[in-house]
Amino acid sequence: MKQIWIVIFSLILRLIVRPISALTGRGAGKFATLLPKRQTYLVNKYCGQYKFKVDTTYPIEASVWLGGVYDVVTTKFLRKAIRADDVFLDIGANCGLLTLVAASLINHGKIYAFEPAQTIRSRLQANIELNPKLKNLVKVVPFGLGLAKGQLFYHEDQEYRGNGALQAISGIPVDVISLDEWVLLENIDKIDAIKIDVEGMEYDVLVGGKAVLEKYHPLVYFETLPIFFKYTPHNIRTIYEFLANFGYRIVSPTDPYNEIPFDGPYPANSVAIHPSQADRLGQGERRQIRKVN
Repeated sequence: MKQIWIVIFSLILRLIVRPISALTGRGAGKFATLLPKRQTYLVNKYCGQYKFKVDTTYPIEASVWLGGVYDVVTTKFLRKAIRADDVFLDIGANCGLLTLVAASLINHGKIYAFEPAQTIRSRLQANIELNPKLKNLVKVVPFGLGLAKGQLFYHEDQEYRGNGALQAISGIPVDVISLDEWVLLENIDKIDAIKIDVEGMEYDVLVGGKAVLEKYHPLVYFETLPIFFKYTPHNIRTIYEFLANFGYRIVSPTDPYNEIPFDGPYPANSVAIHPSQADRLGQGERRQIRKVN
């Protein structure tokens, strides 16, 4: 009987939250904590076409079941910038929510989904396998990306299950490789766009991919929540300056894609775009990207 009431409550909450999310254009993350944990549901038309298995233990999955979309800003941006033949790297893919967004946009390119944490990676792989047509489009990569080849430790945030970070001290050991090393290992000859969400290790990922940035000039969408840089030896400005050395401009992920001052304020996510890729954000992009002194 208790289980029946849990299901009824969850369905009612979903009926309330989904139109609110659609009306406001915001995700349902704030409501996800209201769902009872350890409930499983199947979303049948995520991104309009994919099956996606939800476990409400994980807030980002619960938010998708409630609101129908994960991270409205990022999803909208990817739909603007990604092309059908792109090679796309989802670094910090988690359970695949943005991997599937990219898959809905790419049909004769390739997606590499990086997720070093075994438990979360198994959920990512399961969601890919729920959709047979993704078999040849998406490849799951069991590495973390950093400065160089080696090993770090994955530590999950117990207050926000499914989110985790790599650290040098304690946790579950995972293999790490630099982006440049991986590209050589896999003989990758094209990279068009990269999404990085690695809880403060964004700088390490980018430094480990200097050759990729210099050769391919991929569009880079990366997390810049100041909270994740509180205990790192670098800061968000460091990342901006590093990318600027390769000719990149740093812009907001929302239209009209205004340039972000190096001293902030910083959005939750930033976009690094090279002049060679400016047309991805529309015909006016070259005018809107201005140099910041």
